[in-house]
Amino acid sequence: MKRQSTLGVREFPSLTPFRASPVAHDPHDVLRLALSENPLGASPKAMAAARAAVEQAHWYPHSDGEPLRGELAAHYGLPGHKVIVGNGVDEIILLAALATSGQSRPTVITANTFAGYAASLETAGHAVTTVPLATSAGVDLDAVCEAASRAACVVVCNPHNPTGTVLTADQVQTLVEACADAGALLILDEAYAEFADATRFGSGLPHLHRPGVVVLRTFSKAYGLAGLRCGYALGDEDLIAAMTAIRTALPYNTNRVALAAAAAALADQDHLRTVVDECTAARQALTSGLAHLGVPTLPSQTNFVLARLGDGADDAGSVIARLADRHGIHIRDMTGLGLPGWARISVPRTRDVPLLTTSLRCALAAPDASV
Repeated sequence: MKRQSTLGVREFPSLTPFRASPVAHDPHDVLRLALSENPLGASPKAMAAARAAVEQAHWYPHSDGEPLRGELAAHYGLPGHKVIVGNGVDEIILLAALATSGQSRPTVITANTFAGYAASLETAGHAVTTVPLATSAGVDLDAVCEAASRAACVVVCNPHNPTGTVLTADQVQTLVEACADAGALLILDEAYAEFADATRFGSGLPHLHRPGVVVLRTFSKAYGLAGLRCGYALGDEDLIAAMTAIRTALPYNTNRVALAAAAAALADQDHLRTVVDECTAARQALTSGLAHLGVPTLPSQTNFVLARLGDGADDAGSVIARLADRHGIHIRDMTGLGLPGWARISVPRTRDVPLLTTSLRCALAAPDASV
């Protein structure tokens, strides 16, 4: 018989466990391409700020995320009460889920995307409706808008993880209006926005003057601060206020080093442009190299490429394992996100693309082929 807890711990029998990738940093790795990290690293100014902040590690950070919160507000032309800073976008998503719990209508997400959405929403007690991707593997805008008519909240990743596809400005406008008509909150996770071509990608930023629109962004990707965990939300003041009230349970949720480094990174837009330019060139070289190998990819506007390595999970899993075991190159198997046969490959530096494609050619060959 199952022993009954005496601690009053809430159980979630239907909750699908969310586990981050087990790939950890190993100095013997040749290329680490499983977690959509920035191989160029953070701005030198951000690293200098981080080192200076370590010298003040005996002091608590500001509980509201200052000075970063105010600098983000100025950067985006928003009042401070429409900005909240958190311990990565992961915490921001959880805070938003807690702040919007108790709704009678469901929350809508897309299928085959970041598992943290469902994990946070279900933990907070949301009923989650999942909308399949379009046959092109992008967000099915019509289906999401239709589902929004019955929803309390809609969460869309744009650019989409892991497909790398984007919604255009007109499509975002359509989505914003559909959610407004339904009275549904719209949360746009734009973690990869800095990498996207502005002529193709539609951001939620121009819509932040409207109630019910929230944009999430991070310093983990283009800004190269993944290890320090710093993300933020912009927009709907009622939601930000509710999230801020919940965050008082974690009064120092974003550490002093992360706040200092992120503020310095935000100020160094020249370094950001260097990162984006390098990523764009490397992504083009990578997709060209994969095409030469006969590996299909989806058109990406991010710092990763979704590539089809086989007809199913076993085929792709074998290739991914050989690439790691024989070549020290780690890429991400997408079977866990419902995309068997596909792998998400972080964009390396341009100079490393030939090594990746040569190693992948060997891994795609017969298991007993010479390497």
